[in-house]
Amino acid sequence: MEKHEKLLNMLMDFNPLVRFTAVCSKDGEIKWHSQRNNITNIIPLEETKESIIRAAESWKARGQLSQNGTGRGMYTITAYEKIKRITIPLDDDHILFISTDNSPRKDKDYGRLVGMGEIMSIVDFINKNE
Repeated sequence: MEKHEKLLNMLMDFNPLVRFTAVCSKDGEIKWHSQRNNITNIIPLEETKESIIRAAESWKARGQLSQNGTGRGMYTITAYEKIKRITIPLDDDHILFISTDNSPRKDKDYGRLVGMGEIMSIVDFINKNE
């Protein structure tokens, strides 16, 4: 199995809050994607593609910032009321895009993280073993 497909499958299996995953080129083109069964898209795929293009452009700009001593960018999280969108640079040519559920619960736990430690562990595992 292609390593990026394996990565997407592992991410979907790791957490039921993960709704959509994609590996994209640095130009924002979706190369591989996976979507959880039985969910309704909150944002149409065409708008998601536009968001991915903007995210890819932002990662290019962050690459310039890292030259100023901040170190390489690891990930970004953008939180909305209903979803969180995560982007992670995978290598020089690809970024990972993840959409997770962020619907408010009774406890209003808006600040809960999305398991970034587990997500980064999966990314590292795939990169080291493929």
